[in-house]
Amino acid sequence: MANSSNTVPLQALEPSLIEKVQRILPDIAGLASEAEQLRSVPPAGVALLRKIGFIRALVPARFGGGEVDFVEFLQALRLLSSACVSTGWFAGVVATHSHGISYYAEQAQAEIWSAGPDTIISSSFAPTGSARIVDGGYVVSGIWEFSSGSDHAEWVQLGFRVPNPDDPAKSETYLGLFPRRDCEIVDNWHTVGLKGTGSKRVVVADAFIPEYRCWGPGILQPSRAPGLHDHWLFRIPFIVTATNFVAVILGGADGAVAAYRDHLTSRKRAHTGQPRIDNPLAFVRLAESVLDIRAASALAESRWAAYVHQAKIGIAPAPDEQMQSRGDEAYAVRLAMRAVDRLMDASGGNAIRAERPIQRFWRDVHAAGGHAYFDLENKLIIVGRHLVGLEPDPFLF
Repeated sequence: MANSSNTVPLQALEPSLIEKVQRILPDIAGLASEAEQLRSVPPAGVALLRKIGFIRALVPARFGGGEVDFVEFLQALRLLSSACVSTGWFAGVVATHSHGISYYAEQAQAEIWSAGPDTIISSSFAPTGSARIVDGGYVVSGIWEFSSGSDHAEWVQLGFRVPNPDDPAKSETYLGLFPRRDCEIVDNWHTVGLKGTGSKRVVVADAFIPEYRCWGPGILQPSRAPGLHDHWLFRIPFIVTATNFVAVILGGADGAVAAYRDHLTSRKRAHTGQPRIDNPLAFVRLAESVLDIRAASALAESRWAAYVHQAKIGIAPAPDEQMQSRGDEAYAVRLAMRAVDRLMDASGGNAIRAERPIQRFWRDVHAAGGHAYFDLENKLIIVGRHLVGLEPDPFLF
């Protein structure tokens, strides 16, 4: 008879999300050029993400999801992005959207995941749509940009404004979940970076959306129906999941380091044919870039750990922490971008060739770092005002 004390629980035999990503990493890297050509993650790449459970990682277990630890998710996302930043961006966006759906009314959640937990939801959160109030909900029209993964989406989450019935000059912001059939996807994604994300324009014309598929007023507010899911993961505030972009950029920087090292070991001087690996400046640039990335990682990972700790014990971040996190993540991204710039500068003329991975990482990291979430100067104003005791500027995000 087996000794019960030596029995390994079944759940302990399940590979971590990081291990699952590691298994598909060569395939994802092999699809990176195709993603750029298609200007969208290839269907084969989406299939791989579904196969390892990445898209369902943050879906509630009640609906068949993985309820993966948030830090493990971010680490796995970073690893994925080290092979292809566009695929990482897509994967991070659609997975964190699933987390956000947990804040909606139960009827909306059941509808979204009725076909299973791998449902893909794209978005554009900026409230550029307008709505009129009708019986049971709203009629919405608008144009939205940057809907990453829209080619593969079954649902689209969009921001819109609803006029105040008592004062038409005022309005409230809402998010709403629209089925793909209500949306026109306009192929306008022609960019120099993040080409494979398929972040296309969405157009909606007079589509009815029931109230239960809306979240608001105030698109950054907590859930209207807290307690639907018991897991601490669903106590993480909506805005915090945007840190997935940080993980993607750190992964892109990791990919640039790997590409530079490969390039360095094979590169020869054009006029003499001698290896360049004996150049001390190459070592300096590599080491300094790695240290910048380590510093960026330390800033970001301390935030990740704090988010999880606070969610587990059920407390909200203190105002000081909220202000600090805004600066920490933007500054971490600036460090990562600086590291990649240094490696690109040190890679010589051949680095600009389309087949060289380092130029793709360089383009993608800059494109990702241009997201409004990482506007460092705005974040420094926010943090600086807080440090001298001033109220937050309501016009800064």
